[in-house]
Order: sequence, then structure tokens, then C-alpha cells
Amino acid sequence: MKLLLTSNGIKNPELEQAFSELIGGRKDLKMALIPTAGDPIEWKPSAIPGGHLSDDWKLVTDTERLEKNKKWHEEWRKNVEDKGYKAYIVDLKDDPAIVKKLLSDADIINVSGGDGNYLMDQVKASGLDKYLKDLLNKGIVYLGTSAGSNLVTPSIGLGWWKPEETLEHKCLGIVDFCLAVHQKEDDDRSETQKIIDYKMYLQSVIEYPWKVYLLKDGQAIKVDGDNIEHIGPGVKKSI
Repeated sequence: MKLLLTSNGIKNPELEQAFSELIGGRKDLKMALIPTAGDPIEWKPSAIPGGHLSDDWKLVTDTERLEKNKKWHEEWRKNVEDKGYKAYIVDLKDDPAIVKKLLSDADIINVSGGDGNYLMDQVKASGLDKYLKDLLNKGIVYLGTSAGSNLVTPSIGLGWWKPEETLEHKCLGIVDFCLAVHQKEDDDRSETQKIIDYKMYLQSVIEYPWKVYLLKDGQAIKVDGDNIEHIGPGVKKSI
């Protein structure tokens, strides 16, 4: 199984080289782009103190935002094609049979960032949760960014999930570690000790046995079979 799980995409030569190694240096490959996590949505606030959100979301119908999102899809596809790949968009909201066919035909599945909980809803609705691991075991390479990276981990609950939370914290668990993406020491939400403390809290209320990699922007986790590497510039930390 080959995966490159990035914080904010492939943004430097080291990550470019790592991805090239995973795909054997080829460019004449089909890359399925899943932008669904970036859909313009709105969540309904819940009554839980602290500003937590309920599992009640809706797609935004604002024309300007929809057009901006569509433009981003096309720019993303074009940028990938400019690098030599055969790229196409796969929206998880489309017919599940079509989604499965398009993903099964791909050499690379590239999942963007966005809202992780919304992404999980769409993954389940499309049935992708039932067969993504099989596709990766058959040799399709997985490239994730932010929420797209967290999708294949066991949990996205680090930093926000509490027992009273209505949103699901579990992900697909294709890998056996978790990620803290966009990690910044000068950010109160992602400072290392805060993450350590929150992991300890989660371990007190749910089963949370997993190692957590702290990914700064520009960093990634490269998975090649049993080999797992924390790559990219800067200090590399895990807890």
C-alpha cells in the first residue's frame, strides 16, 4: 500500500520526490481528483456549550460561491494535467456506481482538504468506505491533503471531539496512526503540549491507542508498505 498524506499538499521538492518514488517516476497515469471535502457547506450550530456543531449540514446555494468552487475544480484539474497526468474530477455526491467505476480505473486517488466530517458523510453515502482499502491494496496510490489525509486515519477527533459531541470522530482506519495537520507552535490550538494534553483526555474517555504525527505545512507522512516516514522540512514530532 502506498500513500502520501500531506498537511497542505505537495509544496516542495522533498515531497515531490517522495510522491515520484511512490508512483515509480511515471507521469502517464490517471489521477482521480476528489474535491468533495471543499464543497461550500454550512453547519447548524448545536446547543452544546463551547460552539460545537451538530451533524446537520446543508450545501450552500449561493451562486457566487458555487461558481468559485467550480473554478477551483477546473484549476486543480488543469494544474495536475500540466504536470503530465491524466486528471479527472470525481464528486462523491454523484451516482455511487459511477464513482466506484471512476476510482477503480484510476492509478492515483487524490483527495483534497476541506471539512473532514462532511467528507466522511459523503464517503459513507457514496459507499467509498466499503472499498477504498481494497483499491489501495490492489496498487492504486493515495495522495491526501489535510482532511483528505485524515480520511484514512482511525480518528479526526483530536482537538475537538468530546463525549457529548454529535459529530462522528471515526475515520476509515486504513492506517494505524493519526495526524495533527497544519501544526504551528505559535498557534494556541496546535501547540505541542495542547495536543499531548488532548490526546491524554481522549484516552480517558474513548479507546485512543494511536501514535499521532504532528504535521507542519510542507510536511507529509509517506507510507510504502510497512515503511512509514515523516518527511518534509522542519522539526518532525510525534506523540
